[in-house]
Amino acid sequence: MTGTRKNRLKFYLFKEPFTIIVPIWAVFLVFVLSIFFVFIPSLKTNLTDQKKEMIQTLTDSAVSLLHEYHQRVVSGELPQSEAKSRAMEQIRHMRYGADAKDYFWIIDMHPFMVMHPFRPDLEGQDLTGFADLRGNYPFLAMVEKVLGHGSGYVDYYWQWKDASHKIVPKLSYVKEFKPWGWIVGTGIYLADVQAEISATLNNLHKIMAAILIFVLALSAYITWQTIRIRNKKIRVENTLQKERETLSTILESIPHGISLVDNEGRCLYVNSSFTKITGYTLDDIPTKKVWFQKAYPDKAYRKKVMQAWGKDISSQEGSHVREFQITCRNKETKYIEFRSCFLEDKKISVLTDVTDRKETEEISREKDRLQAVLELSGAVCHEMNQPLMSISGYFDIILMEMSEDDPHYPRIKKIQAQLERMAGITKKMMQISKYQTKAYLNGKILDIAGTSETGNGSGTAAKPDNGSSMQKKQ
Repeated sequence: MTGTRKNRLKFYLFKEPFTIIVPIWAVFLVFVLSIFFVFIPSLKTNLTDQKKEMIQTLTDSAVSLLHEYHQRVVSGELPQSEAKSRAMEQIRHMRYGADAKDYFWIIDMHPFMVMHPFRPDLEGQDLTGFADLRGNYPFLAMVEKVLGHGSGYVDYYWQWKDASHKIVPKLSYVKEFKPWGWIVGTGIYLADVQAEISATLNNLHKIMAAILIFVLALSAYITWQTIRIRNKKIRVENTLQKERETLSTILESIPHGISLVDNEGRCLYVNSSFTKITGYTLDDIPTKKVWFQKAYPDKAYRKKVMQAWGKDISSQEGSHVREFQITCRNKETKYIEFRSCFLEDKKISVLTDVTDRKETEEISREKDRLQAVLELSGAVCHEMNQPLMSISGYFDIILMEMSEDDPHYPRIKKIQAQLERMAGITKKMMQISKYQTKAYLNGKILDIAGTSETGNGSGTAAKPDNGSSMQKKQ
């Protein structure tokens, strides 16, 4: 495995779990941030608003009670002093809250304390100079709020319910009762609101802890599954890579050319043997069209090849064997046998150079043809030898009976010499075991003088070659 591949695998080792876990933790982080920066502030605001709405409603109820007593005064049922006394005592004993210690108080517009259930010592006292721990004057603020709006909320510090030693922040709602010049109020302790918020946060923390554990377990499970799948993927990729390398080694080592062409006519692959046979690389023949133009430069022959290609494609058979003559990159002509297999979307062709085989077959056919000719000529010479011997014998008899001074004697002697020459030629032809040619005019003819090893026409039989009985010499 190369260094680049190792680095790529290391990258995938961290990338795949990272890309899955990060979104999970990002969602969890957004959830936590939204809890602390959106939900909790909103919870505090909503809870405070609910408490404020509650004390407003309770104050309105207390003021409604005063209205009832005032109507009884107007109707003459009660004198005003008795009505005020009864109303004040009834409001003094009104309680609410979890421990029934939340209360109402009454001041007038001066302000004087009219009634306070936990601070009776302030009743009848002038509250104008009363200040809290922060130096604020809460009762003057209540009068100002009522004078300006008829009702409203006031923040200040006050004792915790009936515990006079404990001073805490408080938010109160006050409302004017104009017929009697009273201001009725009640309040909430901000510590109560904070306690409710803390209780809610405690429950929320438990929920978040459970969610955190779930997220951790989910992340661990996803990471384990991712690593397991990744390792399986790596093993499969390694196996496929080894198979590809093995297949590539096989394709590159076989002595046959291999080409792969898709249905769009794009050349996808050629092996080294293809380039060795044809001289063309994949860059030289990027498409089937370019291959046809270069390998078959003759238009008529190219058309023939393309028709055969089209016929093979339309055929139902899976594989086809064709033999064509191609022009290589170096302009050399070769005979190539194509074994093609058409797949669903590709065509695989196996190329075999059969040029030597074609030449061997041609030589073999030529030898067979010449052997037949030689055998025929031997038979003819054998048949001619008898007449020639007879004619030569007759000429010997004629010469024996003819004087050398006879004017026909030289002519007959020349005829006899030519007959002997012809007899020698026929003997040579009868003894042929190999042959060679020689130039004659614009062509070539059989060299009779070279038909035997002696080549002198002596009639000695020629010895055949070890490899074959005939040898063609150019």
